[in-house]
Amino acid sequence: MNTEIETQQQCTHPGSDGQQATTDQFPPGFPVNPQCANPNGHLSPPLHGAHLPAQPRSLPQYGYQQQQPQYGYPQYVSPTNSPDSQKLMGEYEGNSHNHAAMCPEPTSRIRVSLIEAYLLMIVLGIFGAHHSYLKRPRWGLLYLFTFGLLGAGWLIDIFRLPVLVALFNNKASHPDPSLAKKKRLDDAYVLWFPGGLIGLHHFYLNNTRLGIFYLCTFGIFGIGWLIDAFLMPYHVKIANSDSQDATEKRLTTTCILAISPTGLLGAHHYYLNRFGFGLLYTFTFGIFGIGYIVDWFRFPVLLKRSNKARTMFHSSHKHLDDAYLLWFPLGFLGFHHFYVNRRGWGLLYMYTFGFLGIGWLVDLCRMRTLVENCNRDIEERVHLTGSNKVGGHVPLSYGQTGLCPPGYSNPHPGIYPTQQNGYGSVPGMNDQPPPYEAASIPTKGH
Repeated sequence: MNTEIETQQQCTHPGSDGQQATTDQFPPGFPVNPQCANPNGHLSPPLHGAHLPAQPRSLPQYGYQQQQPQYGYPQYVSPTNSPDSQKLMGEYEGNSHNHAAMCPEPTSRIRVSLIEAYLLMIVLGIFGAHHSYLKRPRWGLLYLFTFGLLGAGWLIDIFRLPVLVALFNNKASHPDPSLAKKKRLDDAYVLWFPGGLIGLHHFYLNNTRLGIFYLCTFGIFGIGWLIDAFLMPYHVKIANSDSQDATEKRLTTTCILAISPTGLLGAHHYYLNRFGFGLLYTFTFGIFGIGYIVDWFRFPVLLKRSNKARTMFHSSHKHLDDAYLLWFPLGFLGFHHFYVNRRGWGLLYMYTFGFLGIGWLVDLCRMRTLVENCNRDIEERVHLTGSNKVGGHVPLSYGQTGLCPPGYSNPHPGIYPTQQNGYGSVPGMNDQPPPYEAASIPTKGH
């Protein structure tokens, strides 16, 4: 405040009698109130022919400082070390920050009007003008080339246009990139009717393979298209799932393939990596339609087994329902015996028609025992070979330190496989050789 008062006093240029000085007290051509006339504190250049004063006027403390004359007249700059000026600068900077915080810059996004959207939809909606107005270019192109999904999409948009406008304005006021990738149930249903017959809703939900399959089979002859009417919420939920596994089989896809006519050719078995049953269904038309109908009720069980086999070590176990499905009606040819790894009995049934039907009837009662015995043999082979494949070798873990088995030399100390207990572990303990010859241990001298 002192600086402002002193500056005002200096700007008035009082005379000797205490009154305001007139222009007669200054040299000709020199402006009155020269410092206040320029906000930067510089004097205005003198007029042509004016006489400059020999010495500048005396300035108050912390007043303006004189610089070296340039271009024939003195210049004055504002002080920076004055306590009052520093206080004023601090207040100015604080007010600037408060103003920026209270008045943020407006966003560049523009909100749309519902009335304008309805005008575009009524006049040009069949060409997708309202979708282009709402920044939905893909939908606009789709409506342009399909005439509003043959008019069906245009009619549905009459009722859902307020939702689309509210969604756009919400994104404009609260931008969230994650919401742009979310799939909407109403969009999926609009594409389902009638574009679902060529798989448009599956392409929208990133089910590219199923979409191509629908495109080539006309919605799997319309049956898959009808099933999707009930499974659409589940389709959308899976598409929006963050923990989606690309290798995991889906319930919706399995259901469509199993119930549709492609189930007669074993499409659901191929999808679940059951290629043996897939080939069998292909050449027997779903085992003469019986297996096709049975799979309508058991496809959730088949799906669970397929997803479980991806993470489990043992994947070659036999199942009772598969055995019974092969027993009728192909049991006369011994198919259920081939399934439980009884190839000799399978060939015998094939040449005798299941012992003239007697063995076929007996197997109806003892099928559970046959499956359990087969799984027991598989588990024993896995335990002995360390693999779920028949004929595997004992896996050895190298890189461990330990003692070499008695009677054998170790040419590479420190990398011989260590046995924690039993034969060859610690001298004096369990030194008895195994009851069988371990094929993985090399012969002495080699």
